[in-house]
Amino acid sequence: MVPGNPLCFGPAGWQLCLDAAPTGAITLTGTLDTDRNDVSPSNPCLKNQPASWINALQPDACIVAADKVTVTAFNATGKRPLVIIGGTAIAVTTLLDVGSRHTPPPGAGTQSTECRPFKRNPGTGSGGGGGAGGSFGGQAGSGGLGDNDNRQSGQAADADVGDPSRLRGGCAGQPGGNAPGGAGGAGGGAVYLVSNGTITIIGTIDASGAGGIGGALQNGGSGGGSGGLIVLSATTISAMPGSLIFATGGGGGGGGAASGPPATSRGVDGQDPTVGLPLATALGGTGGQVSDGNGGDGGNGFPAAGNSLDGTGGDDHAGGGGGGGASGFVLSSQALTGAVVQPPEHPLTPAVASPLGPRF
Repeated sequence: MVPGNPLCFGPAGWQLCLDAAPTGAITLTGTLDTDRNDVSPSNPCLKNQPASWINALQPDACIVAADKVTVTAFNATGKRPLVIIGGTAIAVTTLLDVGSRHTPPPGAGTQSTECRPFKRNPGTGSGGGGGAGGSFGGQAGSGGLGDNDNRQSGQAADADVGDPSRLRGGCAGQPGGNAPGGAGGAGGGAVYLVSNGTITIIGTIDASGAGGIGGALQNGGSGGGSGGLIVLSATTISAMPGSLIFATGGGGGGGGAASGPPATSRGVDGQDPTVGLPLATALGGTGGQVSDGNGGDGGNGFPAAGNSLDGTGGDDHAGGGGGGGASGFVLSSQALTGAVVQPPEHPLTPAVASPLGPRF
C-alpha cells in the first residue's frame, strides 16, 4: 500500500492501483473461468489491467474488486491467475480452490511459461522411462528407469531460486516415456488476496498440483505436478484455528507392465492431494502388475521427503514410475498463526521486477 493512497493495494512489485475505491460487497461461489472477457454481469473480472500491475511486469490476471469480498465454495480455472482485492475486507469462509486434479480443467494460472526445463527426457521404446515431477518451491522427484535400467529416466528440474516475484502457477509433471503429451500432472494455480483492511481465513485455500497419469502397456508413468502460488497481503491477516492453506504436489503415475490386459498392465495414476488434508502425502501410483515384468511405482508428492519423491524402475520391457511433484509457495505479509500451512509461508516482501522481464 502507498501511504495515504487508499486506491493502491499491496507492496511494490505486487501493487494494484485502481481508478476508484472498490465499493459494495460480492460473494464468490461456484466456478469461474478466469479467461472470460465478456461484459456480462456474471463475469466479475475487471475489464482492464491496472497500469501499476502491468508496469510491475505482472501477468494478465482476472482481477476481482469490491469493498468486501466473501469466498465460499469457489473454484477458479483458466490460463489467467486470480487476484481478489478487498477494499476493507476479504473472508474465505469455506473453500477457495485454484488447485489442479486429474479431471480438467486445471486451476487458474497453471500454464506458466516460467518453469525451468527438465534436465533429461525419459527414454522411449519397450519399457519407457518414468517422467519427472514438476519442480517449483522445491526440486521434484525424478522418474524411474525403464526396461530393467535400459531406458533412461526423466530428470527433474532444479527448484526456483528465491521467492516468486510474479503471480504464476506451478509446473506440470513430465510425460513418461512413450506417454502422450499432457499425461503429466498439471501444476497448481495462482491466487493473490490483497486488502487495505483485513483478510480472514476460516476455511481452505488450495493451490495443489495434480497427480501424474499411469503408464499404459510398456510406457513410463508420468510425473506429478507441483504446487502453485498463494499470496496474501493485508493490514491484518487472521488465519483461524482449523483453517488450511496449501500448495502441495501430486503423486507420480505408475509405470506400465511388460505385458498383459489393460486392467492389470496399466500403471495406477498418482494421487491428487486431498482437499482438507494438507499434511497428507499424495501417493505415487503402483506399477502395472503381471507375472513377467512389473512396472515401477510412482514417487510420492510433496510433503513427502527425500528419495520417496523419485519413481522406481520397471522390470524387463516395463515402464519406470513417474516422479512426485514438488511444493509450491505461500507468501504472506503476516505470520499465518492458527492455520495449517504447507509449505510453511515465506514473508511477502516488495518485489523488484527484472529489467529483462520474466524468465522464459
